[in-house]
Amino acid sequence: MSATAIRGPLGGKSLGEVRPAGVEEVARAVGRARAALPAWRSTPLAERADLLEAAADLLWPEREELGRLLAAESGKPLAQAQFEVRVSIDFMRANARVGRRVGGEVLPTEGQHGTETDLAFTRREPLGVVAAILPFNFPVELFVEKCAAALVGGNVVVCKAPEEDPLVVARFHAALVQAGVPADALALVHGGREVGAALAGDERVDAISLTGSTGAGIAVAKAAAPRLRRLHLELGGNNAAIVLPDADLELVERELVYGRLLMNGQACSASKRILVDRTLHDELAERLAAAVARQVVGPATDAATTVGPLVSAAAAERVAGQVARALAEGATLAAGAGAADGAYFDPVLLAGTPASAAVARDEEIFGPTFVLVPVDGVREAVEVANGSSFGLMASVFTADMQLALATAERLDAGGVVINGTDNYRPPIIPFGGTKLSGAGREGLGYTLHELTREKTIVLRRFRAPRPELEGL
Repeated sequence: MSATAIRGPLGGKSLGEVRPAGVEEVARAVGRARAALPAWRSTPLAERADLLEAAADLLWPEREELGRLLAAESGKPLAQAQFEVRVSIDFMRANARVGRRVGGEVLPTEGQHGTETDLAFTRREPLGVVAAILPFNFPVELFVEKCAAALVGGNVVVCKAPEEDPLVVARFHAALVQAGVPADALALVHGGREVGAALAGDERVDAISLTGSTGAGIAVAKAAAPRLRRLHLELGGNNAAIVLPDADLELVERELVYGRLLMNGQACSASKRILVDRTLHDELAERLAAAVARQVVGPATDAATTVGPLVSAAAAERVAGQVARALAEGATLAAGAGAADGAYFDPVLLAGTPASAAVARDEEIFGPTFVLVPVDGVREAVEVANGSSFGLMASVFTADMQLALATAERLDAGGVVINGTDNYRPPIIPFGGTKLSGAGREGLGYTLHELTREKTIVLRRFRAPRPELEGL
């Protein structure tokens, strides 16, 4: 296929080119990966970790340039894009460090009658060929999240870059190959849904790690079902932030604005539903309306921009349609215009949204919108929060720590943050959801465990008595 120019959400001049893969090329990449597996799996762990560190060393001098490129191709505000690149390089090193320590455990056979002379231990082994499918919103971080963990664990990888912003991902891939990872052990393919479907449907793939929409996750699960392949899915979310009557509204405002507007509101783990006690609704609405008015909407590469363009004009139109439906279902437009302008969509505040509205349950808005849903007490807040088919993350704002913990324990979500944004995923935590938000956990060491398997090895009668040692 001919090369495709990448122009970013605003169009304009080409930022770079990639060559889309056909279905046949995807099959060839999987075949080459399968052939490369024995040699890569047999490469000493220390050497695999060394190559990750060498790639990070190659990328570090380019971090500022790559941050600017990521901002331009994705629409992510410049400071956020530069942060993602820096963190991703550090994350590459961290995966090498954690990978060096991966191991199993010695099992307590001595404590059971009949096995007391046996020696049993476990070790972690690669799954084989891993298909990694990346989203547009955090492409570089998730390339490292999936591919570095898979590689250090001894797997080979065929990675599908996001169609919208593949350029910095391609540079990270090139750095790993330049450092010495065999090209067949880490393939990068470009293209749209048909490429992802071909990759997920190839029976020679042993595991699929996908970050994307719930619809994409369901399609991948169906493709994986006949052979029960390992699935590692981080999907959509309609996170609920619960604001109780004694909450610090200054803190609530600061945390929700930061978490909701990250990547221009296009983050799975943003607080998309704010379930606020009715007694605080109007005051919080005033605060958030003022915060919305303070945002600077503009090109992602401008340092002053706080909200850049969405990933495409179609994405902006989709958000505008969702806002219109919410208004028709009883919400009030308390700040912002609610209209798309090309790929731009200025932040909006929907106040007084009924708990029966689609956005208060299962309709995930992937854009810079604040949805205030008034509730009467913590019991109703938990009921509305758990009424969604999603369960990625949640948050609770209150000064009552006992109530906060009790509420957190009753929320059906993969994680709960108390007095902070639920858009929270430092690499040290296991990140992932319940219900239609996915399966499995990501994070430093957690992804490595998801993409390896534990094998038990038993040496029977290994501790047989030795007469020459009796009495010692």
